[in-house]
Amino acid sequence: MFTKQELQDIIELIGRSPVQKFKYSDGTAQLLIVKDNAALPPKADKRSTKAASEPMAEHAEAAGAKPSEPDGAQTAMAEKNAEPDAPKLIEIVAPTVGTFYTSAEQGAVPFVQVGDKVTPEKVVCVLEAMKLFTEVSAKVSGEIVEIAVENGQFVEYGQPLFIVKPE
Repeated sequence: MFTKQELQDIIELIGRSPVQKFKYSDGTAQLLIVKDNAALPPKADKRSTKAASEPMAEHAEAAGAKPSEPDGAQTAMAEKNAEPDAPKLIEIVAPTVGTFYTSAEQGAVPFVQVGDKVTPEKVVCVLEAMKLFTEVSAKVSGEIVEIAVENGQFVEYGQPLFIVKPE
């Protein structure tokens, strides 16, 4: 299996080469890297090069490497203004595409529910893509006022997942 550094090197090499698709399998794990910007959703085209390559870091997690902490580009939050006098609400958005799950296992207690208080470090959900799970942190202190997607729903990069009333 690959180390995190080996995966980063492969991603960098593929990024600089004219190769559009790289596939590798050793019988226990598979790695697929596709450079097809035309297939990305319009929002995803605006991502930085770093953010565009970060989903590949999930492969490092599968290889046993410690996952890197998501940065601001990956976990962007947007303010939502309903009225000038209304309190500002914050959206926790999807840092990647995948299937939204409210708990780590089927039938388990959800990470958060409407009315729960969250801290920036609090895991609020997981996103699954190709059997790799990405934990999503709140990145804000406040109260969950809305869960914007259904459990098991496919979400896209930047799609609002939760609405939070900040403290």
